Amino acid sequence: MIYCIGLRMKYERAFAAPGPVIKLGRGVGSDGRQYPGGRVWPTAADAKRFLAGKGLDATHDVYGVLAEWESDTVTDEADQTRRLVRNAAVVRLT
Repeated sequence: MIYCIGLRMKYERAFAAPGPVIKLGRGVGSDGRQYPGGRVWPTAADAKRFLAGKGLDATHDVYGVLAEWESDTVTDEADQTRRLVRNAAVVRLT
């Protein structure tokens, strides 16, 4: 498992709806533009540090992503973060 961050209200609404919650990987979005894939971190602690550093603790949370760090992510050369290359299920952390 790897980790993502998300706007708490949006993700919790998605968890309340039927069906899986999905973090989008790299591809073409519904608007026709290229999407680099969702940002991900190797540990929950890394994702929490990112939130704290950006001052997003009050509005965002860390979630698990059912994907592998080495095979399902790539480095985004523009900002040196890791991006998900395939769609993957998101899970709540307990």
